[in-house]
Amino acid sequence: MTKKPPPWLDLSAPLTDRARTQLCPRCRQPVLRALVGHVAALDTRADPKALTPQEELTARLQGRTTYCLRIHPALPPRLIRRSPEHIRSGRCRDLVVADHHCTRKPAPADHRTATEPDRLF
Repeated sequence: MTKKPPPWLDLSAPLTDRARTQLCPRCRQPVLRALVGHVAALDTRADPKALTPQEELTARLQGRTTYCLRIHPALPPRLIRRSPEHIRSGRCRDLVVADHHCTRKPAPADHRTATEPDRLF
């Protein structure tokens, strides 16, 4: 019997470079989420769609970071950042994915008029 984690523990944030599927909180599209990097890992959200070399070039020209999605039959999938050296070495044998960019605009801000008093309760 496994113990339930304490309610104060936030399990939505990734703890390793093992990619997990989640929904983007803003646009509700599926994303891969993981910590990427060895020294100072970045909390990363990537689109799960594999890119062709031309699509990767387009994504890089748009300023998006690309990642290798390494899939092994016996291990969980991992996200690894594609450095210039990695890209220069030739075609990647793993799937290539890019940073997630939401297509939906955020909800409009709540604009109060100046006559409304600010109240906490």
